Amino acid sequence: MTPDYTRYSKAELEQALSTIDKARFPERVKKIHQALDALDANKDDSPVPEQDILLPEPETPEQMQRKLLGTLALIFSGLILGAMLLPVYFHSFLLNNDMVTPFKWAALTAGLVVFVITCKQFLHTNHLRKMNAERLAKGKQPITVDSPRRFYGAFGAALLIALFTALAVYRGAPVALHLYVLDARTATEQVTIAKLPHRFRKKHCNGKIYLAEYQSQFFDYVCQVTPRSQWEQLRPGQQIRLHGTRSALGFLARRSSL
Repeated sequence: MTPDYTRYSKAELEQALSTIDKARFPERVKKIHQALDALDANKDDSPVPEQDILLPEPETPEQMQRKLLGTLALIFSGLILGAMLLPVYFHSFLLNNDMVTPFKWAALTAGLVVFVITCKQFLHTNHLRKMNAERLAKGKQPITVDSPRRFYGAFGAALLIALFTALAVYRGAPVALHLYVLDARTATEQVTIAKLPHRFRKKHCNGKIYLAEYQSQFFDYVCQVTPRSQWEQLRPGQQIRLHGTRSALGFLARRSSL
């Protein structure tokens, strides 16, 4: 009785082909090759199973309302995150050394929580449906449920948002609290120059000065507190005086003097 090779898997067909007596059963060898060719053709030409592609569905009024609330919540969260990140760009804030560990753990916790929530959101079927709707509108192929691209994209986007969140908590939150919540008073602080960049720079953090007293921190420098003419006279090991405001969290430098 001739086996039904159409029911065999590719591995079983290859095993049968390697063990069969080709001289004695040439017809069976021919059928095995035909079954292998049929499997290869199905693999190359068969469309993606319809159940693996999630396409957008008509939205109910309740879904539209939740979508609007979700968009507003996302905008509000983005504004808060942006407000917390702005001080990172414009100010030279020196966090007290005893406050580094608490804010570091708070930043790690916030980043992890945001990463998990964002991953869950990006991997939700509703997000995939919206993505496929946009891709179909552009004439592109939709993404399947088990596509590696879907998981890599969700992981990368969630990681990026988590990093921004951690930076906002570690760097932006102390500055925001210092400026708008805590009782910050005018103060001066004498510090030692640890090192200087090769040039003054004209963008963002110009006139950067690394400080020996804060070398245990990730942000151990001040920027935009010294004019170029004065900065070019500075040398490592030299002491300077920073002028600004101090609170329970740290010192916000605004200018310097020799």
